[in-house]
Amino acid sequence: MRSLIMSALARGQRYAFPAAWVAVLATGVGLRQPLPSIDAGQFLSFSPLGHAPASLPDFISPMNADTAALIFVSNDLELDAQTHFNVREIAGGHGRFAAPGNAVRRQEQARINPKTADELAGFFRDQSYTLTDVRLGVAVPQIKVERVPDDLSTKDGVERKLLFITALLPVILDVNQRVSVERDQLLRLQEKFSENPDALTSFDRSWIVQLADRYEMQIDQIDKDQLAQLVRRVDIVPPSMAIAQSGIESGWGTSFAARNGNALFGQIQSAGQHAVAVSWKPGAGMPQPFASVGEAAEAYVANLNTHPAYAAFRHERAAMRDRGEGLDGYKLIGQLLSYSERGLGYVQFVRQVMREDKLTDFDSAKLSGF
Repeated sequence: MRSLIMSALARGQRYAFPAAWVAVLATGVGLRQPLPSIDAGQFLSFSPLGHAPASLPDFISPMNADTAALIFVSNDLELDAQTHFNVREIAGGHGRFAAPGNAVRRQEQARINPKTADELAGFFRDQSYTLTDVRLGVAVPQIKVERVPDDLSTKDGVERKLLFITALLPVILDVNQRVSVERDQLLRLQEKFSENPDALTSFDRSWIVQLADRYEMQIDQIDKDQLAQLVRRVDIVPPSMAIAQSGIESGWGTSFAARNGNALFGQIQSAGQHAVAVSWKPGAGMPQPFASVGEAAEAYVANLNTHPAYAAFRHERAAMRDRGEGLDGYKLIGQLLSYSERGLGYVQFVRQVMREDKLTDFDSAKLSGF
């Protein structure tokens, strides 16, 4: 028996050292921090949209629509530096993704789908979120209102505007933040190219080409002029402009198209199709519906950044950047004469809304956590 035991121990020594290393490696793997999961829906949020023609229809009707109850979604997300999505393959159109090399840390984000205006107002109170504080320099909480409440029309003009502006501001800032991430990365690559064109890696070049494709630019050979043209497109839209235009186009969230299809910015279809199910028939000249307020805002920003009719807007915005000025929505709206058939009359009306509601105060607003 002793000889059998000694023989077994001798054989076991041959495997003791490798077994110990296997155990160490297994322990290391078990203790390794898991990679964060990434929800592509955060970056790819609106469906394909044709160019919005210059004319914008009035589409307001007193119809009620069912809305879901208040929903809160926790979203703690960090983008890895190499995270990348091919938006056209996944979403079939414009989308949002973080630029490689520029990680974005996002705080917990609340997505809310308020059934009533009172629920929306109550949520803002719980968050201690007021426009007065924002005007004093307090950061805007990361809130996404999925749709406007169906009963905003029951509130008086002042309260209705206040709720609408409070709801839309963080949505616009969120879209702008994502555009800024891409712009910052593009500017770094532009500087890298200007110092040494050969310094761009194949990954850098691929990212630029895909970014240009989403901003409706075709780049066959990256050069100084094409990079400058792309930088002109990849930029934010001042919140004052976005809020004023959405308020006017949607009747401050009370129009039929806004309540039933999140059509806040007056964008209309160039082809007979809907991205989401709504009660009106599709067709050229009909309001373009969206799945959420966020998607409508993204489509609006993408439209201003790509449509040939708004080239003057992009030129003036770039000129402000070159002069070292902050982007002034009150001045920039003057370049959107083609946004409405009313032309100059429309621009004057938007500026009047900006003045009355002091919307340019929000052009310097920032989201919390950035």
